[in-house]
Amino acid sequence: MKTRVITAAVAITAFILILFFLPPLALEIVLSVFCFVGAYEVLATCKAVDKKTPFLYISCLTAFAVPWVSLKLDPVYLYALSWLYMVVAFFFAVKDRERINFSAVAKGFFVSLLTPFMFTSVARIFESEFGKYIILLPWICVWFCDSGALFVGKAFGKKKLAPNVSPNKTVAGFIGGLCGGVLAAFLYVIVLKRFFDVSLNMIPALIFGAVGTTAGQLGDLAFSLIKREAGIKDYGKLFPGHGGVYDRFDSIIFAASFFELLCLNFYRII
Repeated sequence: MKTRVITAAVAITAFILILFFLPPLALEIVLSVFCFVGAYEVLATCKAVDKKTPFLYISCLTAFAVPWVSLKLDPVYLYALSWLYMVVAFFFAVKDRERINFSAVAKGFFVSLLTPFMFTSVARIFESEFGKYIILLPWICVWFCDSGALFVGKAFGKKKLAPNVSPNKTVAGFIGGLCGGVLAAFLYVIVLKRFFDVSLNMIPALIFGAVGTTAGQLGDLAFSLIKREAGIKDYGKLFPGHGGVYDRFDSIIFAASFFELLCLNFYRII
């Protein structure tokens, strides 16, 4: 527990420093590094591909490139990167079918293209017009959701939510997390108006609080499913006491990408 607390304190301090005291480039570099490490964790630690095959490192480098390409270049270049990765992935699969099967290629697409693009939502939110006012909303909603799920689940949890994937999660905990996310969104809008004179649209905030944190809980289960199939407890040891990249950021990947879709495109929050 002590290790978890220390790691969390250091991570939160670094997070605030990167967001509000360093140039946007710092966040972009961190995201790219996390995507690289995350791809390695899923493909190598979960034994989806052999550590000796070039396909593993091509996948990791692709994951590293996705944040830069999606943030800095025209969307056509992301399409080009995806096409190139597809060609290279199937080239290796055809060439070395013993070590690289279709399952490995599919997992490569997931952690080298799709997941990094979703993760980069964090940077796209931050670099939007009012990014510095809204960037913390998805994170705080996810944290409140986690806390609500933990406390309500321990107090009232009886019926299991997904026993074959995550035995400790309960239906009560899920409802507690949902309520925690909605409460966080409501409080965030109130605090921002009262102390910073910034008005956010309450309706999309509450929609995100409900749907976004539900997506976040699904993200947690999704990455747990991958670990369960691989027979491992954690993806890595990058964050002592917490595990690897996708042990720590599984929820925010699903939640932040939904926030970007809803609050920056379909139903603007500000």
